[in-house]
Amino acid sequence: MQSENKISAGQLMLMLFLARIMHTMIFRVQNSASGTAVMLGLLCSTAVEALLAIPAVWYFSAGGSDPAREISKKYPAAVRVLYSVYFAVIAGGTVALFAEFLSSEFSNATPPVTAIVLLTAAAAYCACLGIEGLGRAATVIFWMFVLLFAIMAAVNEGGFDWLNLRPLEPGDGKNFLDYFIESLSSSWWLPMFCVLGTHLRKGAVKAAYGYLVLKFFIIETLLLLVTIVLWRYVDVIGYPIFALGAYAKTDFIERFDAINMLVWAVNCTLVVGVYLFICSKPAKKTKTATVAFAAAAAVFGIYEYKSGLRFDQPWFLWFKLAGVVLLGVLIPTAAAVRLLIKRSLDK
Repeated sequence: MQSENKISAGQLMLMLFLARIMHTMIFRVQNSASGTAVMLGLLCSTAVEALLAIPAVWYFSAGGSDPAREISKKYPAAVRVLYSVYFAVIAGGTVALFAEFLSSEFSNATPPVTAIVLLTAAAAYCACLGIEGLGRAATVIFWMFVLLFAIMAAVNEGGFDWLNLRPLEPGDGKNFLDYFIESLSSSWWLPMFCVLGTHLRKGAVKAAYGYLVLKFFIIETLLLLVTIVLWRYVDVIGYPIFALGAYAKTDFIERFDAINMLVWAVNCTLVVGVYLFICSKPAKKTKTATVAFAAAAAVFGIYEYKSGLRFDQPWFLWFKLAGVVLLGVLIPTAAAVRLLIKRSLDK
């Protein structure tokens, strides 16, 4: 049974981080904004996330084991289905964005639709290995990403122009607000934490707030590098991390495109695998459910890619944000309240 498998706080933290960095990898920039406004937006959204995480973190730290069962002992599966539907959509949107990246930067590689099918199939296999296998893989992929990121930063031949880091200007208010909302809507680590926390041995505070510190440090560093090295050039390519790699060169590696592609594909497989694992939680036959949700995610991903729907369109943004609030804040808050009431009555 899935519930018998456990992971460490560090493994959970890395899974949450890789899910967030995957979104950063495939997030396409339409127009360059002031780096200062965007970095300030990340700071403020991270502070808000730290507050929103309090109910879920307190619940697991206080000895709670399952928010869904806490608020509905008779029908916990009904609550878990909400998480399943939400993350099936997130999984489909993720593979669709990855297919768009392939189409844009590697047009001669695997056809996007084929890539979606292959990615979801590989992710389903990873999900079937269980949470412990996903946790171990997350550690390996995290260090792959850190190594790639460090090398690209160290051997970057772009000029470091600190004048690109401008003070806030009158028009930056909208840039700040746009990124702030986008960042909050992308914080589905909160619903992930509520589901995957049921497999946590201990260390809810370390997993949640360690993730926030790690996410803030890495993404803020990325935003700083993109601003002072690339600035307007990022519009040409559209993908900040990929654009950063265009300026990274060594005697042995002329371009980091292929290495970027490898790390992105491996990370996408793992992250979608985690989403599919979450989707299969309500089912008794988890492997069958995983395959079914993988097929649903692939169909949705193909539809999204072919129809031109985008993960950052207003309706999608509000769908993601509503899921974060309902599944990542309100449900664990209700579970924490019930746990408090139960313990007060037992005294």
